[in-house]
Amino acid sequence: MSPDWVGIVANPGSGLGTGRRRVAHLVDHLRQRGLAANVAWSPEERGRLVAATGADPACRCIVAVGGDGTVSALLNERPTVPITVLASGTENLFARHFGMSGHPERVGETILGGRTIPLDLAQTPDCRFALMAGIGFDADVVTRHHQSRLGRAGKALPTNRIAYVLPLLGSSWSYRFPPLEITVTDPGPEERLVGSMAFVFNLPRYALGLPIAPEARGDDGWLDLVVFRDPGPFQALHYLWLVFRGLHLGQAGVEHRRVRRVTATAAERVPVQLDGDPRGTVPKAGDSSPWFAKVVPGALKVLVGPEYSGPTLSFQGLDARRST
Repeated sequence: MSPDWVGIVANPGSGLGTGRRRVAHLVDHLRQRGLAANVAWSPEERGRLVAATGADPACRCIVAVGGDGTVSALLNERPTVPITVLASGTENLFARHFGMSGHPERVGETILGGRTIPLDLAQTPDCRFALMAGIGFDADVVTRHHQSRLGRAGKALPTNRIAYVLPLLGSSWSYRFPPLEITVTDPGPEERLVGSMAFVFNLPRYALGLPIAPEARGDDGWLDLVVFRDPGPFQALHYLWLVFRGLHLGQAGVEHRRVRRVTATAAERVPVQLDGDPRGTVPKAGDSSPWFAKVVPGALKVLVGPEYSGPTLSFQGLDARRST
């Protein structure tokens, strides 16, 4: 009988280049607890690993070693086993929401004694996201930051929060805030909203802890849509100040809806970010099919530690894979 094992999907450049060391510590800790490990470093290896985990009942879970980008890449492989995270990115919004650690030993203990919970995801035309989608000014900042990180080989280099300052200034200077048309298509009847920026949240976490959709939940079968109406960099800063103080919802010019599906078009192509990474554009009205986001209830299983107080399924720890 083959031993129980854990899949590990890792970003070697995360955590200022500490990814490989973190993986080595985790593999050693798992081995001491009687678990084997299979590590994937590249996108090709990641796809093969996820396929192997779904076909082998001896696999207990997959660990994403990295930040939110690593988690996003993993969930878009559509794993069928539970996932957890060894946090080593910049913001670690997904890991922070679920109380996941950056210490290999604590992650190992979660694998041994944690519990598995269901998580909704959101589907867009070409991929899924767990945290949020940003359309407009926010996504322009994210796109500029991403481009500034690319090294000579086209790979993203390690970053930090300070690195967002120049992209923010660049977007404030040159972004044109073209109008967005956001249509709520589920629940009906259809409702059209017009704004300069829009966000679709599955979980409440946003960079710097900004409470844009503080009541968003990942287990309720809904997404939280927030649309900011008025354009311009000074208005964007005003909205940011309101968000920082938790006063934006209910203000004139800010719309909040709980939705299951929305579509978006724009006066011109507008950038989109998903879970903190650039993900294409919203099309110009009439050019092609609208961009959309729709909820996919219970699409992912997440392995969390005992300190997480959210809802649980009926199976726990190392029995999670066999009990599904």
